[in-house]
Amino acid sequence: MVFTSSSTFMFIHLVTLLIFLVTPILSILTHGGLLEQICHQSPNYHLCVITLRSSIHHRSREDMAGFARLTLEIVSANSSTTLEHIHKGYGETIDPKVKKALEYCLVSFNTIVDLHLREALDAMKESNYKIAQQKIYVIIIEVESCNNKFKNLVISPLRDTNRYVQKLCSITISIINNLIQPYQPTSTY
Repeated sequence: MVFTSSSTFMFIHLVTLLIFLVTPILSILTHGGLLEQICHQSPNYHLCVITLRSSIHHRSREDMAGFARLTLEIVSANSSTTLEHIHKGYGETIDPKVKKALEYCLVSFNTIVDLHLREALDAMKESNYKIAQQKIYVIIIEVESCNNKFKNLVISPLRDTNRYVQKLCSITISIINNLIQPYQPTSTY
């Protein structure tokens, strides 16, 4: 069989293209089992699957700790977005009660973004999962405290974003729990 230079070029091009297409697909398929295992153990299965599946293509390899870091990074991004939303709402609001509640949330989310999330991410990098878990619990409490400031008000401009951040935190905690207490199959003796 004789190859011309154009057929050789086409063959090399096809092989290269297949490598670049197959690698991400295989990555998603191999992570699918772990992703499913993680999400079945989380309190928000569908949110977990959607969040992790949409973000995994950015990673070449994920393990349990990698998924925990990934969800924590997503919590960080959403908390930063919420903080921007609070800043905007605070500037636009004329209702003094809403403004006071937003001011409280502004302080809370500044602390969440600038302190708790940074420390949680640092703890994850050092494989100190207990500290990361504690920081995430603190974030959930801070977000709930922010929510409570709107309890007696007609509007709650942060209700949905706060719930989303809390749900993402719950998913992250469920993954970290697996790192702290690894899954151990039970025997059927």
